[in-house]
Amino acid sequence: MTDMARQLLEELMNQYQGTSKDFRDPDVCKDHLVNFCPNLLFTNTKADLGSCELIHDDRLSTEYKSSSDYKRLGYEESFYNRLHNLLSDLDRKIRRAFERVSTEADDKVINPEKEENQESVILLEEKIKTILENIENAGEEGRVEEAKSLTDQLEKLKTELKAAQEKANTINPMFKNEKKLEVCDVCGAFLVPDDDTRRLDAHIEGKQHQGYLKIREALAEHKKTFERSARRTSNERKSTSGSRYQRSRSRERTSSRRRYSRSRSGERASSRRRYSRSRSKERSSSKSRNKYKERSRYRSRERYNR
Repeated sequence: MTDMARQLLEELMNQYQGTSKDFRDPDVCKDHLVNFCPNLLFTNTKADLGSCELIHDDRLSTEYKSSSDYKRLGYEESFYNRLHNLLSDLDRKIRRAFERVSTEADDKVINPEKEENQESVILLEEKIKTILENIENAGEEGRVEEAKSLTDQLEKLKTELKAAQEKANTINPMFKNEKKLEVCDVCGAFLVPDDDTRRLDAHIEGKQHQGYLKIREALAEHKKTFERSARRTSNERKSTSGSRYQRSRSRERTSSRRRYSRSRSGERASSRRRYSRSRSKERSSSKSRNKYKERSRYRSRERYNR
């Protein structure tokens, strides 16, 4: 039974067999509960992750998302960690593929015998030059037969020179009329530039490209959700710290006013006590002076009467 047939059979039988199942059961696919099962994205492709023998039931997924245990059992963390690992492996392959297609072919690979052929061209050109001089000298001296023989040799050397020049400029058939490949930055597949539109559309709509696109979109949405949650938490902390600071400042001001009030009250009480003691001393001193004066007057009268 193929993976596609097994998946179809599971979808048909889940509505009858899944009624007694709980989303916590070990034979239930937790990735499917969270969002989707990555194994089902790449069936019969080069990126096939193998079949998933666990239960994929949309009813269990709905029950999980409406339960009080939603996002409390660690299913989400495991799911997104797996997606992250899949994309990390893929991105490494994409980087290697980019390096591969961007590397220019070496001259030794394009034409391994180029240097030898160029040397042969130089030697043949020198021989041809020498034979031309000999033909000219033989003609001037009337040596007709020698001139004819040298002319035959010259034609052979010219033929060899032409062949050597062609070899020196020959390109390896592997690189002849080669179109530089491109790499799909979504799924890592090799693409031919200016290829037929139908082939490009078929690639974009293919299972492998769509599978990795779905994974990238899920991770991007998770990242946005996480960032929004982090900003909300940060704002709440700032608001809480601000209110705490205000309460602390209010308590400090109240405490400061109380200390000031107690200090002022103590100063006033101390001042009243000092004033009271001072007045008391003054009154006692005045009384003593009056008594002294009265005694002095009484004594003076007694002296007078005597």
